[in-house]
Amino acid sequence: MEMAEIPRLTAEEAKGRLDRGDNLALVDVRKESVYVRGHIPGALCLPITEIEERYRELSVDKPLIIY
Repeated sequence: MEMAEIPRLTAEEAKGRLDRGDNLALVDVRKESVYVRGHIPGALCLPITEIEERYRELSVDKPLIIY
């Protein structure tokens, strides 16, 4: 099975999409202790170490920006 390429955005490109009001789901994969010190408003905290257990929490109806 061939994997689709995952597009990459720079921080500036992601900010531009957010500033335009694009309907995006933001996923912050840092530890919760880091997330609570500062994150993009509306971002879901889903530490990379928990993705296998919690991936069902990810939105399927809009593009994801994972950072």
